[in-house]
Amino acid sequence: MSKKISIKDSIALVSGANRGIGKAITEELLNKGIKKVYAGARKLESLTELKEKYGDRLELVQLDVTNQASVDNAAKLASDATMLINNAGVLAHGGYKSENMLDSINQNMEVNVLGVARLTQAVLPNIENKPNATIATVSSVVGLGSMPMMNGYCTSKAAVHSMIQGLRGELQDSNVLVSGIYPGPIKTDMAKGFEGIELDKPENLAKNVVIALEQGEEDVFPDVMSAQIKQAYGTTPKEVEKMFSAWK
Repeated sequence: MSKKISIKDSIALVSGANRGIGKAITEELLNKGIKKVYAGARKLESLTELKEKYGDRLELVQLDVTNQASVDNAAKLASDATMLINNAGVLAHGGYKSENMLDSINQNMEVNVLGVARLTQAVLPNIENKPNATIATVSSVVGLGSMPMMNGYCTSKAAVHSMIQGLRGELQDSNVLVSGIYPGPIKTDMAKGFEGIELDKPENLAKNVVIALEQGEEDVFPDVMSAQIKQAYGTTPKEVEKMFSAWK
């Protein structure tokens, strides 16, 4: 079943729209002529710049994905949305040899996994059966192979990868496009500390994400590094594990 969508006929709710990948995707959607974007962030003042730039086509939504009441209110405000972009996330470092390992896992799981689950479950009834219905969720290439220096984060993104597959299976007979987005390290605040590799810009990633969604792609590898990981993972997943194990 082809699930190509029309951006110009869509309305999106984007979580974590105030910076990094979420901001870039929000702007790309608006630049490609989407009807409206509900931009979600924990602090509305962090969205002021976007609001000034895009005016009435951008609706500000207070959204804390760790808070069920906030999630439910956002879903209600954005009840006409046809598209959900699950982007809000954290990166709490910590491996097995660090004292904060359990805290790291808890922080990452609360936002990256349970946050996605809360928001998806709240928004799905609004989106399902609408034209251009889309749920796109940002995982990561480290959801396919773990980097020891951020084991807790990788664990959460592996869970997100599984959740994407589970949602897609649950909705396979519906009209909803369920896409997983698997970026490599991108030039954002979250990627500080990645040295020795050239980081792609979030604007380039956003362009590739939007093109992929329009084409109905289920698995999106939107940058140079992730495209390389896609090729390696598709042939010898063990090589991805070995590659990532060098990052300690």
